[in-house]
Amino acid sequence: MKLLGTGLVLLAATACGAATSGAGAPAASSTGPETPTTSASPPVSGSPTVAPPPSQTVGRPTQGIALGDDAIAETQIDARTLPEGYPRTLVRSVDGKTLTLQAEEGGCRRVSAHVGEQTAQQVAVLIAVTAAKKGQMCPDYIREITIPLALAEPLGTRTVVLRQG
Repeated sequence: MKLLGTGLVLLAATACGAATSGAGAPAASSTGPETPTTSASPPVSGSPTVAPPPSQTVGRPTQGIALGDDAIAETQIDARTLPEGYPRTLVRSVDGKTLTLQAEEGGCRRVSAHVGEQTAQQVAVLIAVTAAKKGQMCPDYIREITIPLALAEPLGTRTVVLRQG
């Protein structure tokens, strides 16, 4: 039975391949809809870039950063009091009024964050990581999450202080 199913799948795939390659396919009429074709052409100059310029992200990961957003320099983040294993990667929106914390969750581990005190010199971000009770079984998976954090004023040159909380 498996052999028959496999044979039918191969037959269908072969038939689809023959129809798209033009072998045995009827001639296209000039009045029917045309099927768009794709070609591997080089990118057009002047097209939008996908990542920020390298000068803004030197030494910082860019994967997962939205177009136009900017990784915050490590020198602008104070995470000295944050326990080991807590997320520390922040991205700033184009207008500077939203920070996005990038973190990993999985199984029974959950990450949450909110903006604390905001002064002219710094912005406090309180991060909480919860884990399972000892002995509790948890599913085995990890997923990337982003937590948006709205600021009252654009970040500018203020320091972001990451704290447990």
